[in-house]
Amino acid sequence: MKHFTIKLMTVAATLLAFASCSKDDDGPSGKIDLKVQAVAPTTEDKVPDYSQFTVTVSSERDGKTMTESLDASGSATFNLDIGSYGIEIRGKENGKEYFGTTGMAQYGQSTTVSVDVENLSVHYTGNMDGIVLSELFYNGGTYGGTMMHPDQYIVIANNSDREINVSGLALAQASNMNTLPCSDLTSLLPDYVVAANIYQIPAGQNYTLAPGEVYVIASQAQNHTESYTPNPEKDTGIPVDLSGADFELADNDAAMSGSAVDNPKVPNLTKIANSMPGGVTAWMHPYGIRPLFLFDASGIEWSSFKSQNGFTYNDRPKKDAAIQEYQGYKVPTNLIVDAIETTSATTPYWGNYTSKSLPVTVDKSYVQATIEGCHHNTFMYRVKGTDGKFQDTNDSSVDVKIEHRSDFKGYPEGWRNE
Repeated sequence: MKHFTIKLMTVAATLLAFASCSKDDDGPSGKIDLKVQAVAPTTEDKVPDYSQFTVTVSSERDGKTMTESLDASGSATFNLDIGSYGIEIRGKENGKEYFGTTGMAQYGQSTTVSVDVENLSVHYTGNMDGIVLSELFYNGGTYGGTMMHPDQYIVIANNSDREINVSGLALAQASNMNTLPCSDLTSLLPDYVVAANIYQIPAGQNYTLAPGEVYVIASQAQNHTESYTPNPEKDTGIPVDLSGADFELADNDAAMSGSAVDNPKVPNLTKIANSMPGGVTAWMHPYGIRPLFLFDASGIEWSSFKSQNGFTYNDRPKKDAAIQEYQGYKVPTNLIVDAIETTSATTPYWGNYTSKSLPVTVDKSYVQATIEGCHHNTFMYRVKGTDGKFQDTNDSSVDVKIEHRSDFKGYPEGWRNE
């Protein structure tokens, strides 16, 4: 995955007191003028002419977007209904890519919003550059009237033109929920992403992927259809057969309830840390609100890493819960090989999408992990380009798609030979 360095400034744009706004400010029928101004935070980010840049404003209420070109000075004005909007600016100048975003904010009167737009430069160039998340199954179905979690899995792929040994590659879950952001964690962005749950492909081994090859990593590498009793009135799909997975967690801390079942034929990931309480939320939250990311840990000595990068933070596990203290680890962004910012527009206990958990250096946007709701057999996959490779523009809103599958059999033993 291509990575970029960017220093993102948060735009304070929440303006309340709607009733006090004059008609001159708001315009007819509660309309406002929102002027967007591109700003170069450093001399390296200066652009002489912004007229080839575009700015997109997204409505939180209905999801509609409006796009305009910036003028040469970097400004554009939108006439909008009062409401919450997110802003993104994109463009290229002399072959360099520039990007800036604000996240969602509430606007109650006409105003000008300054957006830091920075030059994005390539960052991670290590030996695992080219490994991507090609498939994610966060959203287990409801089978036989019971919600399913042990058949969750991910697929990683070698999207490069060379062989890559993924021994030492770490899989982590961002501790920060993008529906319920924690200021202790967001304050470390974009330089660090905190993770309390980290698993690793065993280090010091030869786990080499040829170009185009994949590894399947399962929560539990079992044929989950074997204990399945169909219930047509309640089933949202069929369980996934993961008996042919290449690696598994088989970790009780990620089993939601009960004990994990270990497949002796399948190598286990090494558990580095799992201190996030909440069962399934410690592995793959079915709403995707704690995004997964891959980072190169092949050169990490974990005892030293934990000592130097340990981070204590205060957060609430649910929107109505009391604040608690947690322990995580700061993962430098420049080690992140690939990531997908997953989320859900609405959740029952964790709020709605608010702001990114991952830096825009890793993923500029986000993708919904659910369609109808939780536990509806929703599969997430990376699309392919005309060259047959997985699309990797660092923008999950265009790189990744989701769909409901009711008949996907999974990855049974011998699936590569079929």
